[in-house]
Amino acid sequence: MAEGESVKVAVRVRPFNSREKQMNAKLCIRMEGATTYINDLEGGDEEKFFTFDYSYWSYDGFDDIDGYLTPSNDHYADQKKVFDDVGVGIRDNSWNGFNCSLFAYGQTGSGKSYSIIGYGKNKGVVPLYCEDLFVKMAELQQENPDNQYQVQFAMLEIYNESVFDLLAGNRKALKIRQSKQRGFFVQGLKKTPVGSYKEIEDRMAEGTANRTVAATKMNATSSRAHTVVELTLTQKIKTGGANMTKTSVVNLVDLAGSERAASTGATGATLKQGAAINKSLSALGNVIAALASASEGKKKVIVPFRDSSLTMILKNALGGNSKTVMIAALSPASVNYEETLSTLRFADRAKQIKTKATVNESPTDKLIRELKEENDKLKKMLEGGVIDKSMVKDDDEDDISDEEVQARLQALMEENNAEKASMEQEWKEKLEEAQKAIEALKAEQSRKQEMMKTTPHIMNLNDDEQLCGMIVFFFEDGSENKVGTKGAEPPNNIELSGLEIETSHCTISHSDGKLLMVVAEEAKVYVNGEYVSGKLELMHGDRLLLGTNNMFTVVNPGEKETAEKAGITYHKFTYHDAMAEIQNLGSGDDAQKGEELLQQDIAELGPMIGEVNAMSCAMDKKVKFDIVVMPEEGKRRRTAMVSMFSYLTSCSYLLSREEFISRKYKMEEMYQQFVEGDETWKSVPSSEDPFVEDENKETTIGTVSISLKSLGYLFEQEQTLTITNYQGAQKGELRVEYYPTKEDGSIITEEDDIFVDDPDTLVGQPLRFSLKIPYARGVPKRFENVYCRYRYFLDTDYTTTGQVTGQNPEFNFTQNHSCVPVTDQFIDYLEKQSLVIEVMGTQIPVPVKPGDQRTTKQLMASNFSVNQTPVALMDPEKQMIMSELESTKRRAKKQQNKLIKVQELIDAAKNEQSETISVADLQRILESNADSMGIAVAGLLAALKFKTRQ
Repeated sequence: MAEGESVKVAVRVRPFNSREKQMNAKLCIRMEGATTYINDLEGGDEEKFFTFDYSYWSYDGFDDIDGYLTPSNDHYADQKKVFDDVGVGIRDNSWNGFNCSLFAYGQTGSGKSYSIIGYGKNKGVVPLYCEDLFVKMAELQQENPDNQYQVQFAMLEIYNESVFDLLAGNRKALKIRQSKQRGFFVQGLKKTPVGSYKEIEDRMAEGTANRTVAATKMNATSSRAHTVVELTLTQKIKTGGANMTKTSVVNLVDLAGSERAASTGATGATLKQGAAINKSLSALGNVIAALASASEGKKKVIVPFRDSSLTMILKNALGGNSKTVMIAALSPASVNYEETLSTLRFADRAKQIKTKATVNESPTDKLIRELKEENDKLKKMLEGGVIDKSMVKDDDEDDISDEEVQARLQALMEENNAEKASMEQEWKEKLEEAQKAIEALKAEQSRKQEMMKTTPHIMNLNDDEQLCGMIVFFFEDGSENKVGTKGAEPPNNIELSGLEIETSHCTISHSDGKLLMVVAEEAKVYVNGEYVSGKLELMHGDRLLLGTNNMFTVVNPGEKETAEKAGITYHKFTYHDAMAEIQNLGSGDDAQKGEELLQQDIAELGPMIGEVNAMSCAMDKKVKFDIVVMPEEGKRRRTAMVSMFSYLTSCSYLLSREEFISRKYKMEEMYQQFVEGDETWKSVPSSEDPFVEDENKETTIGTVSISLKSLGYLFEQEQTLTITNYQGAQKGELRVEYYPTKEDGSIITEEDDIFVDDPDTLVGQPLRFSLKIPYARGVPKRFENVYCRYRYFLDTDYTTTGQVTGQNPEFNFTQNHSCVPVTDQFIDYLEKQSLVIEVMGTQIPVPVKPGDQRTTKQLMASNFSVNQTPVALMDPEKQMIMSELESTKRRAKKQQNKLIKVQELIDAAKNEQSETISVADLQRILESNADSMGIAVAGLLAALKFKTRQ
């Protein structure tokens, strides 16, 4: 492996998008040559850098000339630059008979599609490669009429470990099989002949449309699926009287969007087990890590290709016969720092992989003969002969059952038969068949486009922009269109799948250019973010949510034309805009400073919460999920988390965003079994059930946030703080104290007369302090094994108190901390961040009352919840203001003492008529300092009153 060729890796940064501009994001990326630098503008971590084969700067430095983004300086990388560096190599290698793979990786919205597909005149790598491919095919065919050049197209999707053919007429999961010669292959994957790039575009549009229809069904509610486009270039060349066949398979892989993980401190601790985004991405990371180790010369490295569908399909691309390129797309925005850093680290690991490609060339007649001979051998085995397991088993694979061997042998024989038939069939005949199918598809698309110009309709919105507008339902004049699930009697005009779609959901009628909707009882319908019932008129531009995950926009061409003539323009709403309406979120301009990421996460989590609650109701899992807002550890802002409440035990648990999303994938798999009538989901052990949490799991009772700002002035702080949970309910009080200390551990007091006027003067000096948590009072009695934990400054591990049971636990906890020497980063931490102390414990289950037979849906409708004592939510900003107010009062007092002493010096100087100091100037300075301190105190008091009113 180490002798092979390294995977080529390119990273590319795009301009700010509209949302990032609204959020006033800052640029956190810079590039010099092949090196990319990233800065944590908020957390203050040191600048990190990564070197790749190519670092493409596409953030700025371009002019729009007739629709093409043209470089205005040498720093900007346009589409041609990317193709010349990356695409030309793929082109040349494929013509030489090498397998090639192009990966696109990055968070959703990072610009993957622009680099790979492009838009308008800014064509990406794939269309430029395909156009060049068919131009060269025509040239070679003209030069050598006896030669044949063929291209076949296939498109598949991997979602939740299931593989789907996007060109098939049905949504049936395909099997991944294996043979010694072929490696892993997808059994039954449809490969369609194509004769031009336009035909490839049509097939990609067909696959995308099929993917969109499937995305509205429960087994694929999320757009986070991996898409693989496979192009097979076959060259049949006559040389020296023999027919030679040279084959190259080009895989174009669009990996699911990477997810943001919460910052875990200076060393970047990994996420907790089970918090991976999905099995495929997790397995891909493990495969890349193992391949990187093997490339470095480590012995006996086991590469876990079999751990996921994605890694099995991509085995050749990553660890075998392929020349491989990865393009990682980067957001330049500071608000996406964590995602971008994760993408850079992923790409950095990938560049260490080495592959060893070989030319795929053999005589044509020999290939056909070998396929026939292998099939004869397989047939004898299946008829009872001696089975050679080595034909379908890798050397490093564990032993496999006889049933699995039989299945693999049968699949291999079917695949060989299909390939043999394909090779023997005339290419012209195959191409004509495929083109007839494309012409029928184009005729339907043309009819649809014409109707969209004149007929009112609704079309889908999706969180993946590529899937928007793929589903369209028309409303003919005079029609009455019933909307609901499949299987209704009489059948619905518009049949929808997905969560919370009723058998009869609503009716949409069209009369004289107007659309009227009548909502059925208990049907879930939102229009422009508002829950609606009864009758209402639908207007052009309305956003329509049916059930939980069927989002549409209303298009009324006649109404739009009339409005435009009157000078009225319509805002183009995205899926995220529509979901933000439902979550009642403001725009980035209206959001409070520091709350932009919170708003973004709530908008993303909202639809997911609706989906999992609908699944819980359908399967009667007696669990409810909600979005909650918690102080973010070590920062003066809040973060979105998910609460998981069990109606069976009255226990509530907090899940991080990542943990929740991981569970959601498993919930979708379970729900799909439920929908298909597969009762396997009923026998899942509770330890593996995503709707169940371990009753012994520790949970956060509540938190307190305390400012450490006083330490910058060497003041102590003693406070009794309210413990509040995510609902703002009071869960007791916690006593927290900290004292600056000397080197010997003794506390610095006023008598020591150590005064710090400016915390920056501490830089380079040692700072030590003692943190004490003496006790808590009023902890609810349903919690036991109570303790406190926190992470100080750059710590990655928690500091914890001992566990105590009781409503008034005595922790008697003291911990000495230090920063030797003090740095600018530490001063920034004291000034801008808070210490979040979590009060933890285990819950004592409270079983439901005997005879309570209510379903999950009924329990949710009744707002069933544990008894709480609601109070105004003590957000971290308010607690910080309280801490700073106390600190400022102390500073004012100390400053006043200093002023008194200086005043005495002035009085003495005046009595002695000394000219050593300027009395008037000194008096003005002292009076100014006193005034500014008074203004600071008054300002903090005003801020506290404002927070209290909130």
